[in-house]
Amino acid sequence: MARAKRATLKSIASDLGVTHTSVSNAYNNPAKVSKALRDRIIAHARSVNYEGPNPAARSLRTGRCGAIGVLFNDQLSYAFTDPHDIAFLRGISSVCEEEGANIVLIPLQNKRPEQRDQLAAIVDGFILNAPYRSHPTIRQALARGLPTVVVDFDAPELSSVLTNDRAAMQAVVAHLLALGHRHLAIVTFPREEGTGEIRSLEDDFSDESYVVHERMEGCRDAVDAAGVPRSAVLVCETTNCEDGGQRAAAWLLRCRPELTALVCFSDRLAYGALAGAASIGRQVPGTLSVTGFDGIDPPGGMSPGQRLTTVRQNACEKGRRAAEILLCPDKEGTTSIAIEAEFVVGDTSGAAPEAGKQ
Repeated sequence: MARAKRATLKSIASDLGVTHTSVSNAYNNPAKVSKALRDRIIAHARSVNYEGPNPAARSLRTGRCGAIGVLFNDQLSYAFTDPHDIAFLRGISSVCEEEGANIVLIPLQNKRPEQRDQLAAIVDGFILNAPYRSHPTIRQALARGLPTVVVDFDAPELSSVLTNDRAAMQAVVAHLLALGHRHLAIVTFPREEGTGEIRSLEDDFSDESYVVHERMEGCRDAVDAAGVPRSAVLVCETTNCEDGGQRAAAWLLRCRPELTALVCFSDRLAYGALAGAASIGRQVPGTLSVTGFDGIDPPGGMSPGQRLTTVRQNACEKGRRAAEILLCPDKEGTTSIAIEAEFVVGDTSGAAPEAGKQ
């Protein structure tokens, strides 16, 4: 049995006695044909089971895919479980919906890097929410020369959306120092390779991500101003989740019971640190102060009446502004937008306990 011929733009044009361009415009540029003609073309196309021009063929003709790539430094599942990332993607998607663009999520932590690289090849531009410029996929993305916006990423030659991490973290540590705390530890994200390393604030953080580097500098600004030795402030790396914060806090407080404050570089770490402190009987804020960064809602295990002392940043706004720069670019070229974060004093920070009363 002979197979029925598949309908095409040309066959529809022939059936209706119109030009191939008219049929193409009915789908791709409807303003260029009358409503009556477009309705006639679409109705006939449906009757012969024609669903529209082939997207792959259109991409080859125009050189555009109608999608933007969002690169982030975690596994794919993290983007759908982390409150900060969810809000960030919500901001991007709100603009994409308005502009008719799709999103391709490209996680850098992927067990099959060839899939990651394939995804990066089918987009018209990038939003880089991944901190490590040395990563092979980041280098490949930048080398393509496509429109690119970086978020919390140090790349002066590109458009960017940045948060005042340094000033915000300085405010956090200055707040603790003003409360009399002199035995502090920082709980931060792991470097690109490895986790769990213990360092001090006097170590070199120049090879860290932009976010970690800026926040460390803010911590240094505060302790330097107060005359506290950088070497006295411990820095503990752990995975950025509640479990990571809980493990880090429990370990730090057992090894250094004199600690009276934990400065966490995310709210998820801080909420975990609260659980870690509770597991060994440390009262917050009575014998221990804990601070975070992000301004996300607490998980179900935290007391609803206890508000975290933290830095509130607007992740949704960051995503929205990044997408606007990429999809609605100004004629002037490179754009840099600062999103101000707000330091908020909650219930998890208080005066340092007297010596020997911990």
